[in-house]
Amino acid sequence: MQTRNVFLHAFALAGGLTLGCVITTGDGDLDDGDCPGANNHEFLDECFCDAGYEWENPNDPNDLTCVPEMAKEGDCSEPHNILIGNECHCDEQYTWCNDDPNDFSCCVDEGHNGDTGGDTGSDDVADTGDTGVETGTDTADTGVDTGTDPTDTGVEPDPADCTEDGLSFCSNTEEQGPEGSRYWVCTGGEWVEDTEAGDAACQFDQYDFAYGCVATESAVEFVCGEGPGTDCEGDAATCADADIISYCFMGKLTEDSCLRICMEEGDDMDVTYDYGECSADTNECFCCDEGEEGCPAGM
Repeated sequence: MQTRNVFLHAFALAGGLTLGCVITTGDGDLDDGDCPGANNHEFLDECFCDAGYEWENPNDPNDLTCVPEMAKEGDCSEPHNILIGNECHCDEQYTWCNDDPNDFSCCVDEGHNGDTGGDTGSDDVADTGDTGVETGTDTADTGVDTGTDPTDTGVEPDPADCTEDGLSFCSNTEEQGPEGSRYWVCTGGEWVEDTEAGDAACQFDQYDFAYGCVATESAVEFVCGEGPGTDCEGDAATCADADIISYCFMGKLTEDSCLRICMEEGDDMDVTYDYGECSADTNECFCCDEGEEGCPAGM
């Protein structure tokens, strides 16, 4: 088997594009009638209170009752803050870190799981393998809506579709992809564009940033990536170090491991290798097998 340089773009989809961070799922693992219920929704097999609400008994994971959250007045600009009317609250899946009326910091809500007793979290989500595709189900039962017909994208949502706080809308279909997409949440009877929700959702799932959102037939999903995530142009790749290759993908600076690419993804013929590194001479991933002349593996 010959050593070879693997051209980066053969792996752009598998290595840099992760479809995940489903806004909601509704697979029925929680008891029917408990979640979604009044002012709550299901996400990754856990139950969460909607934005503007909090757990009545936060220390009881079997109590899925949500009550109005204590509103705070002041500079509502901390991460995951959301204005509902003129009152500041934490966004969905977040809750006040403390009751100090002058502290607007929001902490991650771990969610409640009812009395199912089962494992929860991302492992419960359907996974297609290395790409980490997570699928949503019926949004009609979960309080999340893609807004108008998901094929009618690229425009702002119809104001008439904002009928319930927590509904969401994404401008782009799966076919269009996430690049250049916009995302809104129905809040207080109006569609409010949220430019931070994508990054927050992807970081919650242990990724670095969101390329944007897509509207599927059943949910709004964020497409996640790894790396700086800063805006960029072109498609030239560079070596960030001996392993990490950096490239512009869908307008965002993305990074991936050449070792991972060579060992897990392989070349354009799906051939995998024992070793991989980023070649500063070619700005491509150099792949080889242990024992081959010139291969650093095993040296």
